[in-house]
Formats: sequence, structure tokens, C-alpha cells
Amino acid sequence: MPRRWTLVLRDHADAARPVRAVDCHGLLNTWWPQPGPEHGAAKKWAMNGWPQPLADRLWVWSLTWLDDEPPETDPADLVGRVQRVGDHLLEPLSVTDVHARDYTAILTEPRRVVHEAALHTLSPVVSLARNYDGEDSFQAWPGPRLLFGVVHRTASGQLSGSGAVGAVARFAPRDLAEPWLRRIDDVTTLLRRAPDESAPIRATEHPGPAGRTVPGWEGGLRLTLPRGTDGRRLADFGALLELIELTGVGKYTAQGFGALRVDTLTTGNDVAAGRRRGPARDRRRPRPPRPTYAEFQEQEFDGLLFD
Repeated sequence: MPRRWTLVLRDHADAARPVRAVDCHGLLNTWWPQPGPEHGAAKKWAMNGWPQPLADRLWVWSLTWLDDEPPETDPADLVGRVQRVGDHLLEPLSVTDVHARDYTAILTEPRRVVHEAALHTLSPVVSLARNYDGEDSFQAWPGPRLLFGVVHRTASGQLSGSGAVGAVARFAPRDLAEPWLRRIDDVTTLLRRAPDESAPIRATEHPGPAGRTVPGWEGGLRLTLPRGTDGRRLADFGALLELIELTGVGKYTAQGFGALRVDTLTTGNDVAAGRRRGPARDRRRPRPPRPTYAEFQEQEFDGLLFD
């Protein structure tokens, strides 16, 4: 089942360069190696950002395992064993399991039935789209369909893809994945995006391997389904939001890019109920006595405030 862990680590290095995405990626390749032919394929994990300083020599880091099959190495088994991340010597002190729901539960029993939600980036998002010349171009304002990933079939007929819908295609049970993916296009087509004034979209660059920079964007946006959307689509939207927090957005999520936080703004129950006025006040009830204020005597000020 998809799992997410939050690790608290102690750094034993007295001096070190900043944490690099490529070093974090290299460590996870040793934890969860893939066979040679699959090494360049999509990873089975997502790195939700990079280790962040928490206090003196303390760091916090969130990781997600996307496959329904459990990983060979559980981070909890590494507590007390120092791990090298570039120049840093990080010892896991604690590992907290913060997500343990399988794809069947995510797709059929979503935690929230959502009408509107806000998405805020935790690390730069790398969004690329194919232009008319056949080349990938950077996008800082992706539409809902690009935001939740893509699905395609391999030459052998297997479903594959990236992002939230790609994780369902790759790892969810086939009998659940295919009908869910067929109807999820209706949800992403209906979604409307709007800027979040509290976190405007801005372009950014992050250091990459070999001295290169990786272009990305940071900020927030809002996604809303139209009024009157049926409950099935609201539930599917809730499942998409749970998945996107696990998988991240865009490219290089296995290297820490594209991590985000989802905040539910309006649930389906709120939409169904609408805005209700509170009960009218019963005028027959006696009014409470008016508060009595202590009398005060106005004092005149005579003199200088400072000598």
C-alpha cells in the first residue's frame, strides 16, 4: 500500500555543503534499488521535498512509497544507522508512519468529498509541456489535467504514467484502476483553477546536477468544481487530492521536486447544505440587563511628560 514516513534525523557532520537533490536521490537508490533494465524507469517512491533543518543538527524529511507491495527496506529499520547524504551524516532518530491506506481504500472510500481546495508547493514544481516544435517547454501555470499527471500504455499493453493518475495506473488493482481512470477525465475537465492571492505563482530556479539549474515554479492555486456537481465526481476529486499529496506534481518527484500540501476549503456536504441562516432570535425572551460601567472622573494633565 502507499505509505508515507516522516523522519527526524541527527546530523553528525561538523561542516557540510547544502543538501543536494542528487545526493538524496542516490541514498534512496540504495534503500530501494531497481533492477538494471528498470533503473532509468519511473521510480516507486516520491521524495516530498528535501531534508529541512529543524533545530541544531536536527533535520526532518518526508518520503512516500507508491507501490502496493511493501518496500524491501522500511525506514523504521534504519533508526540508529547513519546514512550519508552528500557531506551530511544523517542518523534517523525516529520514523513516523503518517499514511497507510491502500489504493482500494483511496479510490472507493475517499477521506474527503471535496468541492474546492487550495494547493501550496513545498518544493519547486517542474512542469513541462510539448510545444509545436515537438520540444518540452516550461509551464508555470499548468492546467488541471497536466497537474494530476498522465497515463499511457506501454508496448506490452501495460498501463503506465506519472503523477497522481499515473500512480493509479501503475500500482492500483487493474479492475479498480481502469474504470476510475476512464471517468477521472470528466473531473479534471470540470475543474476550474484560480490564483491564490496569499501565495502568488512565481518562477524559480533550483541547483541541479553538474552545475545546471532546474527551472520551476512555486506558490499556490485553487481548484474548484462547479456548483451542482454530483457526489461521485466530488468523491473522485477527493481521491485525486489524497493521491497528489503522495505523488507530488510534475517531473523529478523522485528527486524531491513537486512536493505540495492540499488544504480543503469546501466539502461536498457544505455545498449541499448551502449557507444557512441561524435561528431567529425569540423576541419574547427577556433581554439581558445592560452592562453597568464604572464611573470615572476625567483628570487633567498638567506638566511635561519628560523633564
